[in-house]
Amino acid sequence: MFPCWEHREDVCNQIILVEEVLARLCKSLYPLEELLARPLPEGVDPLRLEMYLSDEDFERALEMSREEYGALPGWKQVKLKKAKGLF
Repeated sequence: MFPCWEHREDVCNQIILVEEVLARLCKSLYPLEELLARPLPEGVDPLRLEMYLSDEDFERALEMSREEYGALPGWKQVKLKKAKGLF
């Protein structure tokens, strides 16, 4: 399959540590400002931005607790997220 290895500087000239990439992809909380900015951080689901907020940022952004938000019907959750720029 691979008769010889060819080193090419034009393909990859920087070393990226697996730990750094994994840490970025496994990050579960982001500040509100990062989720309102575009492009979004790598690995963030744009349809579920509220899931990446700390409890404090969640309440500041959506003006209600996670429990109150969870009790809303789905269409109201989407409408609220759109109004607050989290959709």
